[in-house]
Amino acid sequence: MTVKKITLLAVFICFAGALSALETLLPPIVPIPGIRVGLGNIVTMFILYAGGKWRIYDAYIVAVLRCFLAALITGSLMSAVYGLVGGVLACTAMTVVQKLFPKSSADGQRYDLNYLPFTGVCGAVFHIAGQMTVAVGFYGSKFVLAYTPIFLASAIIGGAFTGICAMLLIKKLPKKLMKNITDDSK
Repeated sequence: MTVKKITLLAVFICFAGALSALETLLPPIVPIPGIRVGLGNIVTMFILYAGGKWRIYDAYIVAVLRCFLAALITGSLMSAVYGLVGGVLACTAMTVVQKLFPKSSADGQRYDLNYLPFTGVCGAVFHIAGQMTVAVGFYGSKFVLAYTPIFLASAIIGGAFTGICAMLLIKKLPKKLMKNITDDSK
């Protein structure tokens, strides 16, 4: 791994962690505890779809380390546990979905960016599945699953939003900057 890639990876981790922490610190969009958009997933999807030197394991590194960074910023260790399980499942789901869709697009990307909103929804749904699993284990009761329909509805909306944000980010960043981010050379 080159110094440039390690540096960019650190920047991505910090950016994703800051987005996750910011989302925790902002007033909730709806008055139901636990519902968030999942802004940190924008960075994970960016890495999965940017191409060049970025690989699947880089997305996992960001997904895992951003949870710990956000927990350090917010002071909530429990959010790290929820985020870690949800983040790993979300990254896995997004990777599988990415592989299922066509590999080429008109703008020369490695994967077709038009599928990013669906990729975001799948990641968000699996993130919720992971968090609900942790909640059942933590509370020792299946009654927390009563919130599942509400969380799934929010995951669909939030996942589509983050997918659109990642798609726009990749499409709208200046080509020179994208080339610098994805360039395989030292």
